[in-house]
Amino acid sequence: SRIPKVQELLSNFFNGKDLCKSINPDEAVAYGAAVQAALLSEGIKNVPNLVLRDVTPLSLGIFVIGDIMSVVIPRNTSVPVKKTQGYSTAIDNQTATLIQVYEGERARATDNNLLGFFNLSWIQGVPRGHPLEVCFAIDENGILTVSAKEISTGNTNEITITNDKE
Repeated sequence: SRIPKVQELLSNFFNGKDLCKSINPDEAVAYGAAVQAALLSEGIKNVPNLVLRDVTPLSLGIFVIGDIMSVVIPRNTSVPVKKTQGYSTAIDNQTATLIQVYEGERARATDNNLLGFFNLSWIQGVPRGHPLEVCFAIDENGILTVSAKEISTGNTNEITITNDKE
């Protein structure tokens, strides 16, 4: 945009980074449409210097105690991607933990969009602080798989989340 206030707001939104102004705003939509047409028609082979990256539009994470969104994959991360983060149980004699998967930018997990949830269970109660790993993996088709693994036994559970809007 050529509007100074819009440029200022965009710069502030991206933490003060300089805006890329290498493309004429009047041509931006046409340029994007041409790139998309090239992709769809496989004409991209004729434009070898063009690099397109698919990214996560929103941060992905899980609900942790206190209604906190614990981000595992930050927004604008290139896909495919796989990231693992360690967590631990919150109370003594815990027999299960509910893994709630959210997308969004809010600090409070419940202010974000709940994508799905699953349980990771133990045969007997474990003490507070018992370690587990949560892994987020997004493949080249945008399919998100979230798994949780109990470290000492290797017990795992997972959920697969697709972007079906049917």
